[in-house]
Order: sequence, then structure tokens, then C-alpha cells
Amino acid sequence: MKKITNKWVVSFGIVGALFLSACGNQSDATEASKNPDAETIVVGTGNIYQPFVYLDENNELQGYDVEILKAIDEKLDQYNFEYESMDFKNILTSLSAGKVRLAAHQYEYNDERAANYLYGEVGYTDYTLYIVHDGGQNATYQSLDDLVGKKVFASPGGNVAYLLEKYNKEHDDKIEIIYNEASSEVFVKGLQNGTADAAVLTKYDTNKYNEQFNADLQISGEPINVSKTYFLYEKGDEELKEAVDGALQELIDEGTLSKLSIDILGDDYTK
Repeated sequence: MKKITNKWVVSFGIVGALFLSACGNQSDATEASKNPDAETIVVGTGNIYQPFVYLDENNELQGYDVEILKAIDEKLDQYNFEYESMDFKNILTSLSAGKVRLAAHQYEYNDERAANYLYGEVGYTDYTLYIVHDGGQNATYQSLDDLVGKKVFASPGGNVAYLLEKYNKEHDDKIEIIYNEASSEVFVKGLQNGTADAAVLTKYDTNKYNEQFNADLQISGEPINVSKTYFLYEKGDEELKEAVDGALQELIDEGTLSKLSIDILGDDYTK
């Protein structure tokens, strides 16, 4: 588990922001500009999910979710965000254990999570899901019913797995779920060589894989689930949630969120 502290500070008459790393290389001016009474909020996030949350070659936390959190932190003088990057499967466990106060990892809505955690009310990325297959496959999948008898990729613990598992509970396990934790390249090759017949992806991930691997993944039919991504909190942590929601809504209204999406993800995936 790697702990990283980031803070953006606007100084007198200086336009822009100063990135502070966990190494503690902070100028006297920066120290003076901080709110000495700011409450530290530990944010739990991942470390390998490019370009959303990942560690770069210098072991520094980067990504779209991280940049949004930095911009939110800048607006909330009463808080100072620190970050703990960890395996995806450990983030919500850490939230439940009180080791972190906010979880950030492109969490879309599902009922199971909502029963255990407090969702933010302002979403920040579109997470509409579609059935996707290799373009060389002569197939059309309009709904989960069309995946009966098919092999479908899903990441353990993610929302795709949740949707497929929920369907199987209601339909006698008629979809063969292939849990995949391999690299993106192996994932795409698996769709191309028939290891799996289909996958469930966002438009962003479909476009990313096609560009990255010169693939021909095709979105088949209408969305099977419409959601956005949200930050998660412990149940009852309303004050923090409302503060973050308010700052995030300001970023949306200012156009900052759309700009971050275009700059980092290559298009506006916020709507």
C-alpha cells in the first residue's frame, strides 16, 4: 500500500497551481498558505487502472479521478486530501474498516454497494454499459438474454460481474462468466480468438482498446445499464459527501470537468 499526499494551493497573485508530492518538498510560502486547521481526509484509490488511477514511472499517483480530486481539494479549504493507492479489491474493505474516508475508482451505482456505502449524488463520468464483441464475429447482442449460453468476460468484484451474476441468479446460471484479471492485451485477444464470445464495456473502454490494439470491437445494441461514476463514503458521512458534491458540481458548471475528460480521456465522457 502506497501513501501519497497531494495538495493544490493558489498563492497571492499567482495564477495556476502547485503540485505537492508525498516527499514533503514544500516551500515556506506554500506552508503559510495552507489552512492549519484543515481536516485530513484519506482517499482510497487504485494503482493500475490507466488513465483513471495509476502509478507512473516515478511511483507518483496520476489519472483522471486523481485530477478531479485535486481540483475538489483546492475548493475545500476545510479539508486536506491524502491518498492511499492499493489493489482495487482492498479499497472498499479499507473504507469499511475506517482506514479511508472516501473511495475513488470509477465506482458506478449498484444496489449491493448502495446497501453498504454512501454514494455521492453528483456523478463525474458516464458509465453506460454495452455488450461488445469482436467485429469478425457474426453476432448481434441486444440484451443479456442474448448472452444465454455464451462465454462473457467480467472482472471480479466489478459492476459487470455484479450485473451478470444477478442475471444468473434469476436465470439458472445460463451465462458462462469468465472472470478475467489479465492484461488489457490478453482481454482483447480473448475476444478475438473466441476465449469469450462477448464482454460488457463502456464506450470509452471500447474506443480505447480499439485504438490501443488496432482491434475491431463492436458495440452491439442498446445499453444494458445506464449509470455514472461516483465517489463512495462510509454510511453517515454526510458532511464530507455534501462538501465534495458541492465542489464537484462547481467543476461541472465551470466546464472544468469536461476539460479534464477531454485532456486525459480524449473526449468528453462526463455526460
